[in-house]
Amino acid sequence: MRKRLNKKVAQSKHFERRCIERVGVALNQNEIIRQIQNNELTVIGKQTNRVTLFQLERLGKFFKVAYDKNRKQVVTIMPEDVCKN
Repeated sequence: MRKRLNKKVAQSKHFERRCIERVGVALNQNEIIRQIQNNELTVIGKQTNRVTLFQLERLGKFFKVAYDKNRKQVVTIMPEDVCKN
């Protein structure tokens, strides 16, 4: 029987998979979290009371990053075309 992942670990693994899928490379989660906590990224808006969207520029492209403030964890990354809406 497989051990069930807690939510923070599940969010971390989800972010890793989405980075490879949508950006093409693995991004350093700790660096992104540090930038969010030091107010170095632009806030785009709030998705829920717990999740905030930030704008991230990497490799000459813009991405949206969802950050869970309760768990202090990046949740997912969305591609450039979502940022244009």
